[in-house]
Amino acid sequence: MTTRSALSLPLLGPTSARPWITLALVAMLGGCGGESPPPAPVDGAAPALDGGTDPGTDASVEADAAVDPDAAMATDAAVDPDAGTSDCPQASTFLDVSGGSAGASYPSPTLSARCEGDFVIVDANGIIGYTFVPMTPNPLTAQTYSWRLPRRPLAAAATTAVPLVGTTGIAVNGMPLYGPTEAPMMGSSDPFLDGILDYCNGHTAPGGVYHYHAPPECLFTDYEGQTHLVVGYAFDGFPILAPFECTDAACTTTRELHSSYVERAGYRTTITNSWDGHQYQAGHGDLDECNGKTLPSGEYVYYATREFPYFMGCFRGTPQANSGGGGGGGGMMMGGGGALPMCTPGMTMMCCGDGVCGGPETAANCAADCG
Repeated sequence: MTTRSALSLPLLGPTSARPWITLALVAMLGGCGGESPPPAPVDGAAPALDGGTDPGTDASVEADAAVDPDAAMATDAAVDPDAGTSDCPQASTFLDVSGGSAGASYPSPTLSARCEGDFVIVDANGIIGYTFVPMTPNPLTAQTYSWRLPRRPLAAAATTAVPLVGTTGIAVNGMPLYGPTEAPMMGSSDPFLDGILDYCNGHTAPGGVYHYHAPPECLFTDYEGQTHLVVGYAFDGFPILAPFECTDAACTTTRELHSSYVERAGYRTTITNSWDGHQYQAGHGDLDECNGKTLPSGEYVYYATREFPYFMGCFRGTPQANSGGGGGGGGMMMGGGGALPMCTPGMTMMCCGDGVCGGPETAANCAADCG
């Protein structure tokens, strides 16, 4: 398996080498009655965003194309589709998964990325490039993914709620990203806090769909403190970055960014639904209600935080419809409009009228609770 070191953007200064890390979930899994999983071979260390590289003259760029770190242009944009000589800079942020292995009994992982018209197309077979550790009764099964992301994402007039179950975006190894909840029949609880994710914060859903519920840090050989490192993309096309930013112009030091969601009283005792158990509180952390912020360049980005909601709290742009990766009930329960159904007796999740404003509920889609 070919590995690559993360590239740093000149604008935010150099980044120093740091050892590979994993989340504290490794320790959590060890307390679940099983053996601690083996160290994870990475899919291939992802480059930080580099809009100025020229991986070739064709807009179709395979994920394992060589990237020249010295070709980067000084820019404060995370991904600029018009920057430099590359026609498809997003493609160069995806990993080289060749040589990776989930185990001897699984097919080799495949991944390619290219631009076609207004879309970034990412094809993958749903197989991870590191040792598969079963955390659910579901097996790991090859898939046929062809993800479509807006090539030039734009902020929408109003935000859209993320789905309660199903895929919200993709990681840079082509695997689905899910929200911070399990299926409704499991109480829509937080699988990270429940300790049912593997050492890369993923597990399998029905149909053998492997997916992540929290940042897949094991994919990267150099993660801690890396600014402008792409972890994945939301379905509205905006990138999801590692949760770090520079504290000065020379980037001599960095700091970790945090979500602005706070826990409600009773969460994980009387409240199991992780959305119902949290409320956005502006200024509590560093990020907005969608778990992102606007960079000095004017570009909007999300951050993969180490606390709820882990990826997106809502979609800032308009999510592109994608099939596949549904699992756990499948697809977006919300659809593209963001309207919430009215609550019926006993219904407290993803509905309007229960007197609780939290998670996907906003003044726009539920004035009764949030007006």
